[in-house]
Amino acid sequence: MKNFDTLALEVKDFVCTLWLARPEKRNAINRQMAAELSSFLEEAGEDPAIRVVILRGQGDFFCAGGDLQWMSKGKNLPPKDRSGFVLADLFNSLFHFPKPLIVLVQGAAMGGALGLVACGDFVLSAQNALFSFSEVKLGLVPATISPFVIRRIGALNARQLMLTGSKINATQALQYHLADYTGEWEQMESQALNLARELALNAPEAMKACKRLIGDVAGKEIDESLSQFTANLLSSLQESEEAIEGMSAFLEKRKPIWPVKPKQ
Repeated sequence: MKNFDTLALEVKDFVCTLWLARPEKRNAINRQMAAELSSFLEEAGEDPAIRVVILRGQGDFFCAGGDLQWMSKGKNLPPKDRSGFVLADLFNSLFHFPKPLIVLVQGAAMGGALGLVACGDFVLSAQNALFSFSEVKLGLVPATISPFVIRRIGALNARQLMLTGSKINATQALQYHLADYTGEWEQMESQALNLARELALNAPEAMKACKRLIGDVAGKEIDESLSQFTANLLSSLQESEEAIEGMSAFLEKRKPIWPVKPKQ
């Protein structure tokens, strides 16, 4: 894994902890951080040493959203370098990241940071954390994060939060389905790590297939074609190395040893 300037990471026992590392800017996402996050996601998605990612922020803040100094220069940049296009690509890559993603929120998650939150498979928040879709207070709209936020919390909740731009606490974030768990910060850190370790014990390729399955099935009409799709998927996976090892281990009452897929 390459070195980054705006990110820090640690990999241990198949769990990668990834820190947004611009604490002096409240971990706001600038062009460099967006590029480095995209690079990390591409590499980590193929790295067999990484099965689960915990995303968090350095310092007292999770993330202040997009860096306004970068975003305010958009009209002078070519389209591919404008913040809207860069952030849209980043959130799309994060949403389709093939491995389990745990988001750990401390301090606050503002504006575009909620795109990071909404793409998480599991979101754990410190009890004193704050959340806000602050774009309307800046003359902006939460455009690039909206597909992922609305998919997670629903259109009605999105209207209430995005139109007001109000700050909500972690308990309210639970009620709006922005967060899945909340508690004291140390408890959430421990819970995130324990969850990651639990996930890392599962068959890595099966977890990838599970994430794809959820994306493929969500919102689809339950009909014969969907039933055939799911039957074909299960049938194909039953013949995989992981399935053979997993079922054999269960029958033999031992822990599975998952085959390692070579790094691409």
